[in-house]
Amino acid sequence: MNESGIDVAAATKNLLTLYSDMNTEEKVGFYNSWAEDYEKYMSVMEYNAPKFSVETIASVYSEDRSSALVLDVPCGTGMVAEGLQKLGFKNFHGMDGSEKMLKISESKGLYQKLTHCLVTGEKQLPIQEGTYDLVMIVGGLARQHLPWDILPEMLRVTKTGGLICFTLRAEESDHRSKLLASVQELLKKGLWEEVVERYVEKWQKDMLPTGLAEEYTDGTVAVYRKK
Repeated sequence: MNESGIDVAAATKNLLTLYSDMNTEEKVGFYNSWAEDYEKYMSVMEYNAPKFSVETIASVYSEDRSSALVLDVPCGTGMVAEGLQKLGFKNFHGMDGSEKMLKISESKGLYQKLTHCLVTGEKQLPIQEGTYDLVMIVGGLARQHLPWDILPEMLRVTKTGGLICFTLRAEESDHRSKLLASVQELLKKGLWEEVVERYVEKWQKDMLPTGLAEEYTDGTVAVYRKK
């Protein structure tokens, strides 16, 4: 147990499972099984992507926050909405593949709408084009999570002039390379423009096959505006 009363060994085991190779059904089952302990276990890894993304939005969002409609995908346990609410945002729609994670989000009373949905990149989301002022994709683009080719669909549901914010760990992987290539393709097509890219050192503690490392991996928060 650490000073916060968290079983570090159990947390490390779950975190290693989080980044292992699992199919979609297994991944959803895993999140359902640890939804109640998700925030507690992620704190062991010093996971601060929600905090970093909210700070970045605070520095660039100049429109009326109280009327803005935000899509949080995957919304998990609602950590991003909690941070944005403190900035004056009030209108949240959340989407996640885990029903148990959605239950935690629902219990916080922040979201006007929560949808149980797997984001696959192969079909359109049940959302009309140009619905959202701000789309947040925090943590969802990690390895073995959302597919790398979802950005065009996220762009579709964003209003013209709206912002899309996503986070990435600074690690070399085929998934990350394909995602960044998709970012560049959307830039070349003139579909969005870069607002800010924030590089953050000590993004979170690194995960090794043997367990939680004392070293940290870096990360990035990127914000783009739909044209």
